[in-house]
Amino acid sequence: MLLAWIPISGCSYVNTAYNWIGGITTGMRVESVSAQPVHLATDFPTAVCATDPHVEGTIWLTDIPMGNLTSGQVETGQILHIELLWTPRPGYTPIDYEATNISVRYILVSNGEYGIYEGGGFGYPLGTPESSSMVLNIEGVTLQLAESTDGFIDLLSPAELTGTFNGSCDVGMAVLIRDATSQLVTDAFGRTMYVRSD
Repeated sequence: MLLAWIPISGCSYVNTAYNWIGGITTGMRVESVSAQPVHLATDFPTAVCATDPHVEGTIWLTDIPMGNLTSGQVETGQILHIELLWTPRPGYTPIDYEATNISVRYILVSNGEYGIYEGGGFGYPLGTPESSSMVLNIEGVTLQLAESTDGFIDLLSPAELTGTFNGSCDVGMAVLIRDATSQLVTDAFGRTMYVRSD
């Protein structure tokens, strides 16, 4: 492994890793666990990480234009929220793709109907949310439909999420997406949802 000898020191480790492996792009894949799997893939043009006082880091990804998200005018789109619960540290914590160190909420909007999938799995970060950017490689996340509006058709449960986040860390943008998402699902379900007070 070429990266095994690179010293781990936050952003410098990430930048060195980029040079060795030629850059990493953000991309996720959600696939149903079935004989004839259904899968969704997206590049998530909006993808940011941020610090979070409740966990070690938070990541927001969406393919919904920000104007539509903040105005609540969403007919179709995806929002992915990943919380880094703890950071794997060689020699101190498990480095095991069967462990759970991330929690995931995946919101799928289809023709104005909403499905919220929840689950957990393992993610290995390069860098930290305190850095200007970070990378999170995700494997083995399992997802199950937790909430849905009456007309939502679930074609995914149970599902698996794999992929990579590579993006900037921007607390302001993350808070904007969080608040807009909270309002969006609160309006869709007719009750307060997905809100965490600071």
